[in-house]
Amino acid sequence: MLLVIDSGNTRTKWALVDGAGVMQETTVCLNTDLATSQLKQSAQKANQALIANVAGEALAHQITQLIAPLRANFIVAKRQAGDMINHYEQVEKLGADRWASLIAAWHITHQPTVVINAGTAITIDCLSADNDNKGLFLGGTIMPGLFLMKTALTHNAAQLKVCEGRYIDFPLSTQNAIQTGCLNAAIGAIIMMHNQLQHACGLPPKILISGGDAAKIAHALLMHLNVDKNHVMIIENLVLQGLAILQKETI
Repeated sequence: MLLVIDSGNTRTKWALVDGAGVMQETTVCLNTDLATSQLKQSAQKANQALIANVAGEALAHQITQLIAPLRANFIVAKRQAGDMINHYEQVEKLGADRWASLIAAWHITHQPTVVINAGTAITIDCLSADNDNKGLFLGGTIMPGLFLMKTALTHNAAQLKVCEGRYIDFPLSTQNAIQTGCLNAAIGAIIMMHNQLQHACGLPPKILISGGDAAKIAHALLMHLNVDKNHVMIIENLVLQGLAILQKETI
């Protein structure tokens, strides 16, 4: 069994993948709760591990200790993996989570795609294809996630409090104004990248969304982007899927 681990800024998620590539026992916990989680027990069922970590060296060390004696293989972005080509200026600076997500997205669509991970940060990455039908990572953007936007706003404005509002066209309450404003910022950035990719490729790209805020963003996006709803897909565990695909390249 393969153990795949996605260690993000706030949470760590992992799953066991069998020989047929089927993902099992997906688990998630806060990074602060990792020491008391079931990760060690999951590692005991695996014979190899592949990890995408963007949470820093301390958490990487903790994961290494928890899954021992299983070897901790931390992925790094490369110029090419399989049929995916990476055009990032400094390849090694591309986040492991983004790299794994791009590989999974190309495996799913094999066509121009906007790949969105909506968590603590929101990454919006663009995939195209070359003449040999290999995936090309053209580039992408990083912005604060919805909660970070709200926290930054309320932290610096004494009269505003963090709360969950509704997404509506013309907000008439503070909580709805904050919710709508933050979502509009996110979907505005996504629509801009979508339009740029469509202009570059000449056809409407697919949109794949993963992460904790995927459903909220997909709902708001479909209200404002004139595409068939089948072009917008919510994909759970995109990073873990990418790690499972990368396993053949890495181990």
